[in-house]
Amino acid sequence: MLFQSLNKIKQSSVVISMILMALGLVMIICPAQYTSSLIDALGFCLLILSLVMIMDYMISKKVLFNVVKLTMAIVLGLVGLAVLVFDESILKILGWVFGVVLVIQGIEHFYNAVMYVKPSGRKGWWFLAIMSVMLFAAGILVFLNPWWDTPRALLKVIGVILLFDAAVDMIRLIWIWPIKGE
Repeated sequence: MLFQSLNKIKQSSVVISMILMALGLVMIICPAQYTSSLIDALGFCLLILSLVMIMDYMISKKVLFNVVKLTMAIVLGLVGLAVLVFDESILKILGWVFGVVLVIQGIEHFYNAVMYVKPSGRKGWWFLAIMSVMLFAAGILVFLNPWWDTPRALLKVIGVILLFDAAVDMIRLIWIWPIKGE
C-alpha cells in the first residue's frame, strides 16, 4: 500500500517535470509575434487549473490540507485573472509570481536536502543543496527583474529557468528515490 502510494508520487513528479520542460521549451522557442498570445494562454491555463482545484476541493474531505489547496487555487485564479486583465503590468506580475514560487521552492528543496537527504547517509547531498541555492538565486533574480524589460525577454528567461527547475526536480527524484525496502 505504501509503496503503491510512493510510486504514484514518483509518476506524478515525472509527469510534472516533463510538463515543465515542455512549457519551458515553448517559452524559449515562441516567436516574438506570438508572445502576447502565449501570455493570454498562460492566464487561461491558470484560470482553468484554479477551477479544477476548486471543484476538487468541493468533492474532497474538508481537512486543513485541502483548505490550503483551496487557498492556492484561489490565488492561482486571481493571478490568472490579473494576467488577462492587466496588459501593461504583466511583466511585473509574471516576474513577481514566478520569482516568489522559485524562492519558496528553493528554500523547500534546501530544507529537504539538509534535513532528510544528509541524515539518510546519501552521498552528494551537498549537490542537491547547491542546486536548491541556485533555484533560490534564480527566483531572486527573476523577482528583481534587473535586465529584461520586454515580455519576450522575460518569457525566454522564465523558459530557461523552467528547464533548469525541471532538471533539478528530476535529479532530486533520481538521487533520493531508491527507498530501502522497495
